[in-house]
Amino acid sequence: MESYILTDYWGSLVRNFKESEKKFGLSGYETERLAQDILSYVTFTRIRQYNLFVQQRGEDFERMLIKLKERNYSEEAIQRFLQDERLWKTTLELGEQ
Repeated sequence: MESYILTDYWGSLVRNFKESEKKFGLSGYETERLAQDILSYVTFTRIRQYNLFVQQRGEDFERMLIKLKERNYSEEAIQRFLQDERLWKTTLELGEQ
């Protein structure tokens, strides 16, 4: 049950993020893809230096940024996602499950 609640909470944070990104001209679809791709990376990638990754530092974190940029996400949108501390922490928590 806790997993469902966490997923629902993450979904509400993503909806809020999508709304805030509209003022920067990004579509809701593009914003949701970004959030899903970050969650997928955290969930399915072996992160060797997890403590550094949580602090948004280290090789694993840099690799994630490179992959996101290769998928043509704007650097500014990525940074805004990462600066939203509740969204970042909840994404990490959901990825650990």
